[in-house]
Amino acid sequence: MPENKRGLPDGFLSKYTKDYVEELSTEKIVNRVRDIGIEQILPDEGQPRKSFNEQSLKELASSISEKGVIEPILVRKVDSKFVIVAGERRWRASIIAGLKSIPAIVIEPGDEREIREIQIVENLQREDISPIERAKVISDYLMPLTDGKRLKTLLINYRMGRDVPEDFAHTVSALCKTIGKSPITLIRWVSLLELPEDLQMKLNDPLSPITSKHIETLLKLNDMNLIRDVMKIVERENLSAEETKTIVKRIRKKKDNNSLRLAIRCLEKTSARILFVRTEKEIENIKKELLIIKDLTEELLQKIS
Repeated sequence: MPENKRGLPDGFLSKYTKDYVEELSTEKIVNRVRDIGIEQILPDEGQPRKSFNEQSLKELASSISEKGVIEPILVRKVDSKFVIVAGERRWRASIIAGLKSIPAIVIEPGDEREIREIQIVENLQREDISPIERAKVISDYLMPLTDGKRLKTLLINYRMGRDVPEDFAHTVSALCKTIGKSPITLIRWVSLLELPEDLQMKLNDPLSPITSKHIETLLKLNDMNLIRDVMKIVERENLSAEETKTIVKRIRKKKDNNSLRLAIRCLEKTSARILFVRTEKEIENIKKELLIIKDLTEELLQKIS
């Protein structure tokens, strides 16, 4: 499929706005909407969304039983079947409601990438999307453009105006405009994928008080064991993100003070060792290191004065 200078298929910005899926699926063009048998439809194995809330599906099924499927799903023809592009939740709820067919629009996307672009717009608009699901949607979409480099690093470089692969830069720019988010938001989202699996599951648990704002603050501790300990306190005390931020600030301040005391002890040891230094090379090395410490100390004093 031809691509434009934004690194996306032609028409991405004009078609895939945040209202694109809804606009496309509610078009009243003759012969576009058709009823397709439920048994002829298959879910897309590559769909970013992997989990569906059972209670939410039952509620939607109840609404469908009463009012029918108001918004058609989007499908593409694959051999003798139809694979869902957007609307799997409606399809699942229709099965629960006992429907034999469902209104659908058959589209012909140019390639897999265009399919993912439609799905990313639909998924990011979901009210019930979990923070980890959202991060994976973004990661899966951008990873093929990273040239094997770390995604978060590229996003940071892009935000700072540094060199990144051209296709990556164009795609991130278009994506941010399409979903109405800034690069720093994308960075925060994909940062969640750095968490161990057990912490990701906790973040996805609707019964846990842990939110992405809690995690964003906790990651500043740079110590997974410490993060787990503080997370237990957050859950036990049901602390807000702001209360968690206060705890993390205290811990970081204490750690910084410990680091400063350790640096002072190292300097004291160096001071005692200097008396026994013999070679010119050793003396020069110590002088260079002390000058670096002097510059850093002056810089720190300026910051806190």
